Amino acid sequence: MIPSGERFGRTPDGLDHVIGLVLCCAYIALLVHTADAIGMSRDEGMYVYAAERYARWLEQLWQAPSSALTRESIDAAFSVNHEHPPLMKLLFALGHIMQRKYAIFGDDSLSFRFGGMLSAGLLLWLIYGFGTRLYGRAAGLFAALAYALLPRPFYHAHLDAFDVPITCASTATLYAYYVSVERPRRAPLAGLCFGLALLTKHNSWLLPGLCGLHFAFCVMLELRSRRAMATRQISILPYGLLAMLLIGPALFYAGWPWLWHDTFARLRGYAEFHLHHAYYNMEYFGVNYFWPPFPSSYAWVMTLFTVPITTLVLGVAGVISACVSVLPALRSWLRSPGPGAYDPTQPTWLLLSALLAPLALISLPSTPIFGGTKHWFPAYPMLALFAGRAFAQLAANVFRSQRAGLSAQVALRCGLGAWLLAPSLVETIHSHPFGLSHYGVAAGGVPGAAQKGMNRQFWGFTTRSLVPYLREAMPNGGTLYICDTIFTAFEMLIRDGHLPRSFRVTGDIANADYALVHHEKHFAEIDHQIWTTYGNVQPAHVLLYDGVPIISVYKNPRR
Repeated sequence: MIPSGERFGRTPDGLDHVIGLVLCCAYIALLVHTADAIGMSRDEGMYVYAAERYARWLEQLWQAPSSALTRESIDAAFSVNHEHPPLMKLLFALGHIMQRKYAIFGDDSLSFRFGGMLSAGLLLWLIYGFGTRLYGRAAGLFAALAYALLPRPFYHAHLDAFDVPITCASTATLYAYYVSVERPRRAPLAGLCFGLALLTKHNSWLLPGLCGLHFAFCVMLELRSRRAMATRQISILPYGLLAMLLIGPALFYAGWPWLWHDTFARLRGYAEFHLHHAYYNMEYFGVNYFWPPFPSSYAWVMTLFTVPITTLVLGVAGVISACVSVLPALRSWLRSPGPGAYDPTQPTWLLLSALLAPLALISLPSTPIFGGTKHWFPAYPMLALFAGRAFAQLAANVFRSQRAGLSAQVALRCGLGAWLLAPSLVETIHSHPFGLSHYGVAAGGVPGAAQKGMNRQFWGFTTRSLVPYLREAMPNGGTLYICDTIFTAFEMLIRDGHLPRSFRVTGDIANADYALVHHEKHFAEIDHQIWTTYGNVQPAHVLLYDGVPIISVYKNPRR
């Protein structure tokens, strides 16, 4: 019998998949409902442009396959943003095609973003299923909700970007691999998931290493057990890992037409782009970091400052509980191996390595930190799973002496879960639509983070929150200097009907009717240019979040 210290879950059944589906659909519906308030970010604007090129290629592929598969057509479509794999951009393109043909989305921006929202919903389903398998239904449900109520992932879940999708694909790969350790026949699913992860983003490169180290540890325990007891608990052949290494790259190559020509040169270029990534700025405790060495504390402090404190405490408690409960069983087994003395699949070490690896990688002094928290998002489902474990154990201990019936026990556990999740719910609601500007109680909230010199935002997405003011201040339209918002993202405000076509963008501050400054430390020079050009330091309007300036708007007195 597997001791409760390592794993005390159950194989998900039909009801569990219904619950997972409900979580998935409810979360997607919530994202769709709240997306309109979030302006397009700089990266999204780039992916919109790429998706429109992909959409033309998909239509060509449907109408004239032989023409679409020529090198000329492939390069014309896939040369755009070829530093990232195509899977999500193809989904964004499909949404755009459906919008143009059938107008099934309310806004153009939603048609591009829906693919990312779909991956966010599927991620909750995966977390619930994984948590149920490891620690039981209550743990799985709590873990899924705890992840859904992380303010920064909630913001990113709205976007046509790759950070939530790669979190979904990475979690799916780890889950499928883990199942294959017990059930080798499921190994092809691990290969399929890894291929999809490779087609999503380069974070996937870590996955074979994580799975390989975990399997090597499992095999070491298995071989010792066989020598002592002549019994078999798992196969020592790495079926899941082999499937990942065989099916994954094949699917990656087949699914990315850009690689079909000049394969090795383009693969080398793809790898070099990310291994030697350009450096962008990020403010951290009042210092603007443009180039290495970057602070090794960044990922850990930002996790503390942006993850709701109850989820973080429960996650850490779950890690400690899992490790503490596993070690005695392993020590006992090492002295006298025997069947049932330990869990041969070792889920704690898989989850722990998957939690720590992304954080450790971003902590290297040479790793760029320009992306805020999004670069270690794949760690957060693991944190949520450990939080789910801690919740399940806490609920069992709190209500152990209760003699209430089953329905009352369920109600008590639901009440405890709601109480523990309430702070996360409040934070997530309050963070919308300023997700990248939000900081939790550990940072002293948004004002405390501003006083500490933390980055207030990036990507220029907050311009959407200025729309009511801009329509009032410029009823007949005019020209705008839009600072950190790129043209494609601003154009989407017009395409979605938030601003009329009479609004125009200019890169010349002197010729703008109004000029915006997004409050990031490196834009202080823009403030100074506007003061000098307009002869006035007084903003016409300041967009605030919890009293902290997010955007200042200046009116050109000469226009």
